Amino acid sequence: MKRTYLDFLNLQRSTIDLIKEKKYEEAILNLNNAKSKFPNKIDRIGHWLSGINCIQNNKENALSELREVLDNGLYWNPSILTNDTDLSLIQDSEEFAAIVQKSEELYEFNKSKSSSLFHNIGNSESETSITALHWKNSNALDFSEQIVTDDLKNKYLFSFVQSSQLFSHGCYHWDHYDVAKTDIENTHIELHDGVKNRIILGVSQGADTAIKMYFESNRNYDTVIALVPTLSDLHSIEEKIKNHQKVNAKMVMITGDKDYFYNNVLDAMPIFEKYNISCKLIVIEGMGHTIPSNFVKLLEENI
Repeated sequence: MKRTYLDFLNLQRSTIDLIKEKKYEEAILNLNNAKSKFPNKIDRIGHWLSGINCIQNNKENALSELREVLDNGLYWNPSILTNDTDLSLIQDSEEFAAIVQKSEELYEFNKSKSSSLFHNIGNSESETSITALHWKNSNALDFSEQIVTDDLKNKYLFSFVQSSQLFSHGCYHWDHYDVAKTDIENTHIELHDGVKNRIILGVSQGADTAIKMYFESNRNYDTVIALVPTLSDLHSIEEKIKNHQKVNAKMVMITGDKDYFYNNVLDAMPIFEKYNISCKLIVIEGMGHTIPSNFVKLLEENI
């Protein structure tokens, strides 16, 4: 049976719950069983297993889990390992230093080869096309499996763009906007003459990038939908709006009042008002930095 990213998220949540309950052996068993189910995620699984073994003061097993990941050709951005306080038991060892060095070599090699990609899914005859930008430290396929249901596939054409900016194994970011802009503009999506509604949608850092792209003078998106945007650089967003004001702009921002970046969203609203940008703000009570459970309903209401 094909495993999806949603299955992997369920594994992650169950592992966190077991660790909170100090059921370490059960967590280790579940993660070891998951290695064959999620071969492209064993960098994360091995990292988690190493941390659990550190909690149990098992230094050799903690190191062994990290070595196994490298032996399978996967790697991490070295900062993930060196900045993780859960690995403090092993971080002063020569073995750990060797693991970090090998990981850095693999990371730098893959970073030099990284390029943008995309995949289209859905109804190629739809009147609505949606360009979708993933989370920071995620990828296009994982994001598509998070949000696209069979019903959405039947109704709309999605083009998921993956950044060329590598963060770690299978994870990308949008840190450098000029690079992100090029990646998105180079996306090849065939649109038939009947497309009437062009939407750009992003989540988290991808939402910030989507907002900036929406206000590019040579882009003809009708609507931007920003899911839990971070809005960490409001100055650059304001400059983009000021220099390339759109006529009849339509923005939708969806966030939660428990999101880390909620106050940034509130700070952004006066900027949109200043430039007469119509922005519909949807705040979900109790929600943090995540995809809303009623995402499909919200999407269809705002297309």
